[in-house]
Amino acid sequence: MKMKRCILLMLALEAAVLVAGRPSAVAVSNDVGTILMPTEGKGLAGQVGTAAASRPWDCCDNTICTRSLPPICICLDEVDECASTCMACVPSVSNPFRRVCGDRYYGDPGPKCTYNTVAGDNNDDALVAAAAEEEKPWECCDMALCTRSYPPMCRCVDEVEQCAATCKSCGVSILNPFRHVCNDWYNGFPGRKCTEAAHAGGNN
Repeated sequence: MKMKRCILLMLALEAAVLVAGRPSAVAVSNDVGTILMPTEGKGLAGQVGTAAASRPWDCCDNTICTRSLPPICICLDEVDECASTCMACVPSVSNPFRRVCGDRYYGDPGPKCTYNTVAGDNNDDALVAAAAEEEKPWECCDMALCTRSYPPMCRCVDEVEQCAATCKSCGVSILNPFRHVCNDWYNGFPGRKCTEAAHAGGNN
C-alpha cells in the first residue's frame, strides 16, 4: 500500500509540474512571435534602406516635397548631366539640351547647389537679381505653381487663348482644346495676377 501511495504521489507531482510549466511556455512562444512579426521586420528594413539609399542628385536648388514624414521630394533643376544615382534622367521640357532627373526621393532633399558654389552673405540678393534679368514666359498669372526654394521655381497653369511671346513651350490645354497653357518654368516670383491687372486697367 505504501508503494502504491508513493507512486500515485509521484505521478501527481509530475502532473502538477507539467501544468505549471505550460503558461511559461506559452508566454515564451508569444514573445518570440511578437519579436519576429513579418510586418515589423519589413518596416525596419524599409527604414534602413531609405536612410542608406543615395539621393538621385548631388544637390538641388528647386525641390518640391510633400509634407509627409519622411517627405517625398523631386528636383526640378535643369542640368547638363544627371547624377549617376538618378534612374530616370529625361530631357527638359523647356530646354531639350538640358536634363532633369525624374526620380522621387524619400527623405531630406539635401543641400542646395547655389549655396555650394556662391560664397558670401549676399547669395539671396544675387539670386533675386539674376531671376529679375530673366523675362517671364507670361505677362500675368492667376494660378501659379511654385517651389519653396528662394527664389522659387514657378509655372503658370492659366488657360489662355494665346501664350505670351516669351513662352517657349506653349501647349494645348487638356481640359479645353481651344485654350493653351504655357509649360515653361520660371526661376523667380510669378509676378502680378491677371485679375489685378484687369481691375487696375478698369480704374484708369
